[in-house]
Amino acid sequence: MGMAAVQLARHWGAEVFVTASRGKWDTLRAMGFDDDHIGDSRTLEFEEKFRAVAGDRGFDVVLNSLAGDFTDASLRLLAPGGRFIEMGKTDVRDPRVVAEQYGGAQYRAFDLLEAGPDRTAAMLAEIVGLLTRGVLTPLPQRTFDVRCAAAAYRYVSQARHVGKVALTVPSGPGEVLSGCGGGLAGGSVVITGGTGMAGSALARHLVDRYGVAHVVLVSRAGAEAPGVAELVDGLRRAGADVSVEACDVADPDAVGAMLSRIPAHYPLRGVVHAAGILDDGLISSLTPDRVDAVLRAKVDGAWNLHQLTRDLDLSAFVVFSSMAGIVGTPGQANYAAANSFLDGLAAYRRAHGLAGLSLAWGLWEQASAMTAHLGDRDKARMSRIGLAPLPTGQALAAFDAAMLVDRPVLVAAAVDRAALSDNVAALPPLLRELAAARPGAWSTTPAPPRRARV
Repeated sequence: MGMAAVQLARHWGAEVFVTASRGKWDTLRAMGFDDDHIGDSRTLEFEEKFRAVAGDRGFDVVLNSLAGDFTDASLRLLAPGGRFIEMGKTDVRDPRVVAEQYGGAQYRAFDLLEAGPDRTAAMLAEIVGLLTRGVLTPLPQRTFDVRCAAAAYRYVSQARHVGKVALTVPSGPGEVLSGCGGGLAGGSVVITGGTGMAGSALARHLVDRYGVAHVVLVSRAGAEAPGVAELVDGLRRAGADVSVEACDVADPDAVGAMLSRIPAHYPLRGVVHAAGILDDGLISSLTPDRVDAVLRAKVDGAWNLHQLTRDLDLSAFVVFSSMAGIVGTPGQANYAAANSFLDGLAAYRRAHGLAGLSLAWGLWEQASAMTAHLGDRDKARMSRIGLAPLPTGQALAAFDAAMLVDRPVLVAAAVDRAALSDNVAALPPLLRELAAARPGAWSTTPAPPRRARV
């Protein structure tokens, strides 16, 4: 509202003074304001400062959205008979009392609905004309998918935004992959673990279905990883540009350098953290080095990506977690801890108005470097607790479905309901509730409430 009012006031020839929190002063300076015309909206010092600059002549119009003592300070700045337009709803005054106390000030609480449809249409037509002629310029916007309205309100409540915060409605599959803001089409997506089984399958999917223009495949081996040449060739034939980066995501300097090489014409719009390693063993056998090796790839990597992209307007920030952090799996205490951190990070980002999703995967049917060691006994044990291997096609469909759900942590797994029902007593506690759930080929369900509190 304030930025739009500034443009209109200047168009009408007014000298404009503004208040804002100090964190936004650089934005005001970029709009052409000198420091004499900028006041701090968090203190009452603007009253004395503006009166000194204006030479005690008073202001003809005050557009106000503050309350309490700040409203009184603004009223005292009015010239006799000046107009005070109240945009806020928390401190609406009686116009007659205001006129008596502040030299005949004309007080009006603004309500757009009072204008009626005809006047509103006329005002919109006038604004469109001014925009078309270049007299006014569109405001900067931060967009949120309408399914993430709660995150948008959290973002506004933190008073960090500049310009408008708007809700958007996906217009097609290209915008479905949208955690809290515009789509991924036409931009870059970084995929850590991008040369592995899951990362490479997702890379193809993002390019084929969602129009991602530039894929950054990140792994420790980089171009030396098995199958990379074929993967890159396939992605390029599908129309994408591809970069392959050999990068230790646990090294913040290396991650920063990798991100700096993303071309400006393909702005970074999404991050998928699918990197990870296993070092299974009984908890009594786990040494600090064995725990650290697993946490570096998952935890340090995710944190570095979060820290280095938190100021970007990402459409998606997805971390590949595991059901190991949800139900616990024998011999994987270090891996479970790492995945629990990923779940907590996704919740933390969403609470701060950022894109964030943690997908706690069950077992994928296609073998990967992390699951190739699983034998028949391992798979039989998982089958007994109702977890079936997830075909790649269904995994990608689960990924898509998860993007439609406004939750930070989701479980994506193939669930055998019959097996669950037959072995309720042997199930981990967090799986018992699913024994009575409706049947389905696969399930993408919110993690239990305790996950959201990690």
